Amino acid sequence: MLDFLSRLLNAFEPSLSGRNSQPERTHRAASPSRPPKGPSTSLGAENCGRIVAGSVVKILPKSVLIQYQDTTVLIPQHELLSPNAKFENPVSLFSVGDNVEFVLTSRDQRGWRGSVHALTEARLRNALGNLQPGTAVRARVERFDDRGAWLLAGALVLRVPLAEISWSWIDHPSEVLDLAQEYIVQISTILLEENWLTEKRARNGRVTASIKACLPQPESPRITLYFKATEFQVRTFARVPRRCDAVALFALEALNQHLSVSEIAELTGLPLVSIQEIVALLGEEGLAAGETITQSGERLLAGVATSKLLNDSGVAGLFASAAPAEQQVHPIDAVAQTYPRHLPTPVFSHKQQSRFMRLRGDELPDGLLLRAQIGEVQREQLTAMLRNPHVHLFLSHTPNWRALKLEVSQHWVLAGLWKSFHAVGRPPFRPPPKERGCDALLMVRYRDSAQQLYWEPATGTLWAPREGGVKAQEASVCAEDFIQHMPDDIAQRLAKAGPGTWCWVQL
Repeated sequence: MLDFLSRLLNAFEPSLSGRNSQPERTHRAASPSRPPKGPSTSLGAENCGRIVAGSVVKILPKSVLIQYQDTTVLIPQHELLSPNAKFENPVSLFSVGDNVEFVLTSRDQRGWRGSVHALTEARLRNALGNLQPGTAVRARVERFDDRGAWLLAGALVLRVPLAEISWSWIDHPSEVLDLAQEYIVQISTILLEENWLTEKRARNGRVTASIKACLPQPESPRITLYFKATEFQVRTFARVPRRCDAVALFALEALNQHLSVSEIAELTGLPLVSIQEIVALLGEEGLAAGETITQSGERLLAGVATSKLLNDSGVAGLFASAAPAEQQVHPIDAVAQTYPRHLPTPVFSHKQQSRFMRLRGDELPDGLLLRAQIGEVQREQLTAMLRNPHVHLFLSHTPNWRALKLEVSQHWVLAGLWKSFHAVGRPPFRPPPKERGCDALLMVRYRDSAQQLYWEPATGTLWAPREGGVKAQEASVCAEDFIQHMPDDIAQRLAKAGPGTWCWVQL
């Protein structure tokens, strides 16, 4: 029996040893029909944002596969169209074999993703190069509309807003720009957002430029105008609690001089009980603690004393309401120029006057104290009063006024005229919309059968009111012959209309 089993094992031993010695199969690993797992390593993550081109190899229901070199890139449906294109099923626009330009946007464990939508943003960023705000470049006009112009500097698209095309006011870029012409522009702002590769909302990069920044700014001539300057006084009063009368303030001053309640009663002749009640009242108002004055009480007494001193000193100034903002406030001792008697009252602005007189405390403009006052001590007093919560500072005006002769910018006058008028004849310089301009002028009005015309003597210009008219108050008949300075056709027409009338015109 043992011999039989031994022979049986010897019979199977060659086949077992042959199976163990058989080489390992490798045909599965060497099969070229299955791509390797994981993303391709031929393109590193530093290629994100790069513009490439590849061929469509497969169309999926909601994406497209594109082969670029040895890498397969997936472009989702929402990334297949350019920013301005709209199509319900963008996948249907592509076919296998189409050559597509796109941007490599991201890489993860599943592979590369791309975007056609990001092409415009990527080209803008590539075209920028090393350009920074303030750089001047040459650019060619591509197109324009009512809001501005678009220029091309190489491959970079620049937007120039309407206000940055010319130093003067223009209604349309075509007034000063020509298509296909080159201009020197200065880069103003560069707007680039982060995460533009993965977020479509961040792909709104744009570059704005300015043409007028490369042009010399026109200097405005200085012209002379008369302004009505009214006198104003700086007045003040202390904010005293309603329950504190003159006796209470006297008692507070006595406490400040370290007098006792009995001494105050003896000094005033009032009953001791009354003085005790007054001191208790001062304590309720936070002005005293027992018979000791508090810091708040000291500030109140300082405010009362300073207010009286300032009111007695008569701090005052002159306010030319219709003048430019930086020339409105003048010292009270400003010398008034001789005003021509044949002219009506100089120009003034009700709106600016009422706005100025309503100013209180820290609302007073910076530099008011410096320009209106002549004494350093008074300026220090006023500055201290503004910091005292117990002091109320305000302005009051008097009926007195003076005629001030000031040199102002001609562009400032023209900016105000253009707001309410159309120029008649050759139009003068029109400042840009940001120029605030004057609010009121003294002009000569002429009437004829066709329309009303207004002559502005300082600039020597003739104007017609815009639709809706202007607010004009008649002053007196004009004795001067301004018609001789007007164009011949206008002069002949107005010569038959009679003399003009001086008017205060609100712009």
